[in-house]
Order: sequence, then C-alpha cells, then structure tokens
Amino acid sequence: MAEQPLYIFHTRDGQKVLVRPMLPADVNHLAHLYRHLSPESLYLRFHEPAVGLPPLFVLEEARKIAEAAATQGKGFLAFVAFPDGHREPIAGARYLRVGEDKAEVSITVRDDYQGKGVGKQLLALLLREARRDGIRKLTAYVSAQNRAVLHLLNQFPLPVHREHLGPELYIEVDIANLELIEPVITFGKPTVQAQKRRGPPARSAKTG
Repeated sequence: MAEQPLYIFHTRDGQKVLVRPMLPADVNHLAHLYRHLSPESLYLRFHEPAVGLPPLFVLEEARKIAEAAATQGKGFLAFVAFPDGHREPIAGARYLRVGEDKAEVSITVRDDYQGKGVGKQLLALLLREARRDGIRKLTAYVSAQNRAVLHLLNQFPLPVHREHLGPELYIEVDIANLELIEPVITFGKPTVQAQKRRGPPARSAKTG
C-alpha cells in the first residue's frame, strides 16, 4: 500500500501532486527523479559536469540525501498522481540542520514540471516545517547562474541576504517572523492524516 500523502496540491495546469515525507528507503525514487533531469538541472543540483554522470554516482548521492534528510532534518517527495493510480516522483525538497537554529535547504524539480508552481509549493512547505522545528534561518549555496532560485525567493516577502562567492551564490533567508506573513503564503492542502499527526499549530516565538 502506498504511503498516505501529507499534502496535496495541483499544478498550474491542473495535475494532482501528492507530497509525503522522504524516507531512507526512497533512494530509488530520488535516483529516478535525478535520471529525469536535464544536463543543466543536474549540473545545478550536483555542481558537477552533468554529461555522463555514472549511475552509481547518482545512486550514491540519492542514498546520502535520503539518509541525511531522515537524521539531520526533514525531507519531502512530491509525486504526480495519474488517473490510473500510478505515482511518479517529480520533485524533492529537504532541509538539514547546520546549527542550532539554522538549516541548509535544497529543492529539485524535474524539468517537465518546472514553471508549474511545484517549487513554490515545496518551498512554502519547507518554510513552515522549518519554523515549526525552531529554525530561524535557511541557507543555500547555489550556482550564480541559477536564476530560478532567485525568482522563487522573490515570491515570498522574507528578508534575504545574498553574497557572491566566485561562481556560487550564498543565500540566507530569515524566517524568524514567518508567522507574520503566513496569511499571504499559499500552502498545499494538508490531508486529514497530516492534521491528526501534527495537532494544533505551534506558535512561533516572538523576537524583540
């Protein structure tokens, strides 16, 4: 039996997407996702030349990501749900703690589902889950050519610090006052199972 999703949303063109926590056993799902990325997207994801990446390298990276998400933070997988019941992984997102109240974040969306609102939904989910876990800042090291990340961040009214480090861009997002902007963020719909598991939403600590 397929694991029940925690969140459900629809892409801009109407496709149903189910989101559930990432598990250590999801190595093959992640590898499947990476095998469906374009060379450019693979390069932006792994910071490695994308042509001819060995399958074992992709599988090993998928294993590291799945295990780290389970032990150092949280991860989520998004599946498109087809009418015949088949589900296929189209995106992954996770944050890993790198300090007491800081975490590194990453989101990967399959090329044929980019520009459909998938990344925005996953980032909204990560923002809320990270804040609930006491995270105050999210960080990322991305290619300076990765304009999609900057476009995605611009859709959320949060303080963002950017610093160019050669070919890379360091990004730090302050989410300490996330509760102040939550009403303007469109989150995916939590399932009944998720609502029972989560309980009432935690109140974020106010800053002076």
